[in-house]
Amino acid sequence: MSKFGCPDRFILIVRQFHDGTAARVLSKGEASEAFPVTNGVKQGCVLAPTLFSMMFSAMLSDAFQNSSVGVNLRYRTDGKLFNLQRLQAVTKVKETVLRDLLFADDCTLNAGSEQEMQASMDKFAAACDNFGLFINTKKTEVMY
Repeated sequence: MSKFGCPDRFILIVRQFHDGTAARVLSKGEASEAFPVTNGVKQGCVLAPTLFSMMFSAMLSDAFQNSSVGVNLRYRTDGKLFNLQRLQAVTKVKETVLRDLLFADDCTLNAGSEQEMQASMDKFAAACDNFGLFINTKKTEVMY
């Protein structure tokens, strides 16, 4: 959270809020002994979506820190959105690389070729592993 500019005091409060969290597993009507929860966020916590989003953004930044893979996007901000001829001009046209799109806990990776997509997936999978995340292959789709 400090990488995103969160004050130290806020980080301490969030840590203290999650310290000492325990869970039990319920199986066949029997509850297990309580065990400590050392990662994740509390179920139903109003901070959970924001904390997850920050962590996921940090993971993506780590995964693609030296990568230019993505879809190049040219745009202007002068209010002439649908005038495609204006995008041909050299002046006032900005470019960015659209590498990923996030919504809640879903992520799309964008690439210009199959090879770039494979390279992106390899980096993404390694970063997920480093951050303790799992890719749900049943919900994963590749479109080209």
